[in-house]
Amino acid sequence: MSDPILIDPQAVAAQAQHLAGQIRLNEMDERIARHECLAERETPVDFALQGGRDKRERLYLDLSVSAQLSLVCQRCMQPMPFVLDERARIVLFDNETALDEAMAAEEELEGMLLEPELDVGMLVEDQILMTLPYAPCHSDCEHGKLAEINQDRPNPFAALAALKSGR
Repeated sequence: MSDPILIDPQAVAAQAQHLAGQIRLNEMDERIARHECLAERETPVDFALQGGRDKRERLYLDLSVSAQLSLVCQRCMQPMPFVLDERARIVLFDNETALDEAMAAEEELEGMLLEPELDVGMLVEDQILMTLPYAPCHSDCEHGKLAEINQDRPNPFAALAALKSGR
């Protein structure tokens, strides 16, 4: 894992600071670096973090994460392109009670407790994990071998239908 990118989230948000950078997938935590769906692990991921205050004067961090990933299709096991372009607003709360109340009141709210130090790399990794499809597949796998294999096999349900109608 690469060196952590530590920030003081309260200072970044209160001073509306901006931070941007790039992290390669293979420099991330094992959750990403060894993820079974990734076909290419050298891919750079761009991120940007912008602090601020919302209309309710709550501190927030706007995170954007983008990359051109190559995932392994779970149907044909060949690489497939995947565009990662995610944005999230993370509202910061002083205590758990305020966080729980806000999360209950606003269904779409993403919130977290204020910490003295926050690793931006972990935020980026979490965003990637939430965005990756569970089982990536091409919309139409046009690989000859797959079509050949499936063409020569009889439909197992046809045999069941014959047994059922023979009663």
